[in-house]
Amino acid sequence: MQLRRREYVMKEHIILGIDEGNVEKQKDLWLAENPAIKVVKVRMRREPRNQLSILGGPRFSITLEYEDPATFTADVGRKA
Repeated sequence: MQLRRREYVMKEHIILGIDEGNVEKQKDLWLAENPAIKVVKVRMRREPRNQLSILGGPRFSITLEYEDPATFTADVGRKA
């Protein structure tokens, strides 16, 4: 008997925001627009100061690692 399983391709999506609340809202909006994905890891970080952040640009980022069911590789398992 051969077992068939799906292996999803890991993807990454970066969201930028001006403060923690803004970046959380952007994350929630993106997840609402993409309900089929399964988030594996979330990392929030404060971005280093640069010319863009001094002028009011992004200061925080969230990196989402996720599995997207739309892109998977089929893998045939070993015989049981």
